[in-house]
Amino acid sequence: MDSLKSLLDKGQYRLVLDLTEQDADPSHLFFRCSAYLALSRPQEALTVLLDNRPAMERVNPALTLKSNFEIRFLLKDFDGAYADLNYYQNRPYVSQEVEEYLRALPSIIRTNERNAQLSVSKTPDEIRRLLKESQDDYEVLSLLNYIQGPTASFYVDLLKDILVSDRHPSVKTYALLLLIAQKHGEEVVFHKNGHVYRLVPKDLKPPYSGEPFDTFTRNLSEMARDPSVYQAALTLLNDYVMDVYPEEVIRSSDDRLLMTALLGLAQSYLRSTLGIDGYLARYGLDKKAVEELERTIEETLKASPALSI
Repeated sequence: MDSLKSLLDKGQYRLVLDLTEQDADPSHLFFRCSAYLALSRPQEALTVLLDNRPAMERVNPALTLKSNFEIRFLLKDFDGAYADLNYYQNRPYVSQEVEEYLRALPSIIRTNERNAQLSVSKTPDEIRRLLKESQDDYEVLSLLNYIQGPTASFYVDLLKDILVSDRHPSVKTYALLLLIAQKHGEEVVFHKNGHVYRLVPKDLKPPYSGEPFDTFTRNLSEMARDPSVYQAALTLLNDYVMDVYPEEVIRSSDDRLLMTALLGLAQSYLRSTLGIDGYLARYGLDKKAVEELERTIEETLKASPALSI
């Protein structure tokens, strides 16, 4: 029988639900929630999570926390999100990753709440004005999320302005991704992390897409073995990819040096004692090279400024 993750990857969502129906293993309940979400049944996913939250937190506190709020946002249940925020703020310290997310949560909830209201509260002219004038990076990011799709073509001039603005790097990166989705064929200038890029959006590959990313993440999962470590490593990878984009992170789907660095950091965040010595021996890796790459990833993630409000 394939693993639950393999079944999810193959779209066997109902089979995952059948296999986990009487399964009390909290690590398997994450897959059950994912299957419900894939079937557009977020309320049932939330019920699974809330009914099993303490056990799931023990397995992977960061993933439980983030999943909790992502489902609330899907349901547009912002009263529930604020209640959950109060719950988590009164929990004991778990990890730096959890604490950083908790600090950002009030603004994240506010942004999602505002974004849910945009379709009924903002005209195109108002959106243009806010993209140009708002000092709230969360608000601008919400607006960019709202205009994705065909309507983004109406705002191309403002998207290009954002690329060279002083806005948060995440905001500028999202604006670039919208231009990529529009297959914009003219050269644009993009300022990020002290670099000046001249890019043609239609020629760029979006992050998290295609090979070797898909194969890399599958290899990372198999290498990690522990689902909690894998999920933490995948979160680190996704954040790192976005922070350095359009620079390339994954140059090979079999980059064991990068995988080991991500898994080492994930173990550190989870306070795991598994260690990376087995990876070093199996793949002939230099420990100092792994530690240097770990520092690079960690410093890059820490250097990303907080979104201004």
